[in-house]
Amino acid sequence: MVFFNPVAQQVNVATQAAEAGDVGELAAVGEARDRVLFTLDMTWPFRPSELFALRWKNFHYEERTLAVTQTAYKGKLRDWGKTPRALRTVTLPEGLANDLWLWRQECPDPSPEAFIFATQRKSQKTKQRTFISTDNYRRRVMKRLAEELKLPKLTFQVLRRSIATLAQKKGSLKDVQGILGHDKIETTGNVYVQELTESVLKTVGLMCEEQKARPGLLQ
Repeated sequence: MVFFNPVAQQVNVATQAAEAGDVGELAAVGEARDRVLFTLDMTWPFRPSELFALRWKNFHYEERTLAVTQTAYKGKLRDWGKTPRALRTVTLPEGLANDLWLWRQECPDPSPEAFIFATQRKSQKTKQRTFISTDNYRRRVMKRLAEELKLPKLTFQVLRRSIATLAQKKGSLKDVQGILGHDKIETTGNVYVQELTESVLKTVGLMCEEQKARPGLLQ
């Protein structure tokens, strides 16, 4: 997926982002699991295949890091992602790390192998909660929230593009590439520019602060 052609592509991003309306309200509605999920995904906009494969063993509160080591796709876990950059370790702003820590205290299964955002029901076969199906989540959660918030359209793609549009105002284009986990920027001057971790973290922190300024996450 290419977001950043300075002319046509950027127009498409802005148009699709606008379809989601005020997506920031997602961090204040629904169940605790979903509020934390949307806050995370509006700070580090993971692809759903990355988001739903996250386990508690991937979260290190003291270091404030979260590692993407697998992806979930069509009912299976894979040891690779859509791009080589998809499998990565990201640094979390302090507030977001605290939110995840609180969710771990509340969630049904905080064990290391458990999925951070697991199904509400246990599998009949394994008797364990498993990773969420992206299609099911769109139908059962995102569609309902879109209706509740009067959003014309709500999908993970729209969410990622909305956050990409927001992030461009808070950091550099290279920072946005790092946040989204893209391999390339379709702009010659940026193809070989090295990502600056401190700069990326600053951008993420600003985005998280904006989400945190909304109603309480776990209230």
